[in-house]
Amino acid sequence: METWFVCSDIHDDTEALKAFADYAQAQQANRLILLGDLSLRPYKPSDFEKLVQDPNRQAIAEFIQAKRTHNDAVLLEMKRTLDGSGIQYHVIPGNYDPALERLFGEHDLHSKTTILGEAKTLGYGGADASPAHIELLAQMNEVVSFDHRELLYRLLTERPTIGLIHNPPKDYCDDLFDGKHVGTPATKAYIFEHQPKLIISGHIHEAGPNGNNPNGVRGIQTIRHNGGKTTTVLNPGNLGRFELILNPETLEPFRAFDYGTFIQVKVEADGTPKQVVQYTLQPLSTRGIGQVRTLEEYKIS
Repeated sequence: METWFVCSDIHDDTEALKAFADYAQAQQANRLILLGDLSLRPYKPSDFEKLVQDPNRQAIAEFIQAKRTHNDAVLLEMKRTLDGSGIQYHVIPGNYDPALERLFGEHDLHSKTTILGEAKTLGYGGADASPAHIELLAQMNEVVSFDHRELLYRLLTERPTIGLIHNPPKDYCDDLFDGKHVGTPATKAYIFEHQPKLIISGHIHEAGPNGNNPNGVRGIQTIRHNGGKTTTVLNPGNLGRFELILNPETLEPFRAFDYGTFIQVKVEADGTPKQVVQYTLQPLSTRGIGQVRTLEEYKIS
């Protein structure tokens, strides 16, 4: 049995990631898993302002270089935190992130398979809906692209027992504020065709442990198949104190979330999840980093 600590949607919050890694270290975790959206503001408004003044080819190239320098500095700080924990870790990109292999090397699992314990595991990052300042970067090929058909092909070809996929499966831990389901049909189709044991995704913050969706989903759902097999779908929520962004020019916050959540999963060697504990970093009053507190604990049978 291994103990994994899993987070997603860190969104530039290096302080929250440090608290997450410190707690996992104290609990003697076997693995750390980051499910994407490490980034939030991948460029500076001043660099964007220079671009819009005269968007010629050279200005675009200079903007991209400045963006990479700025974004890399945040990502490398996160890497130092993860390396310093002494715990084996894995990352996949979200829809806010560039390709991570350049900085994280073998720790990056995007569109790759690996063996965790004895269980074949597929990682796949990105998503197909992003705010305006990220869509700008997508047009420049500066964030990881997402393709439902490619994901389905990878799943059907590799037949993993565990999926670490930034975008959740449609209808499972993908519930928005208004109750709409916005996950990928690719993972859902794979779940019902091949009954994997565990799918862990992020991306949809309001479907995590502190979820505020009208469907009452709080970061865990179990699918029971004919023959007694089950698939557990988990969403650790957003670790970072996330801010929705109004426009690409100012990067000013629209709505702030004053908490971060993450999960601990105990997993048998064959990939069967046995226990899930949900945690929050939410303080009692201010929008800071509070002590880790347990939200819920689930035994999975």
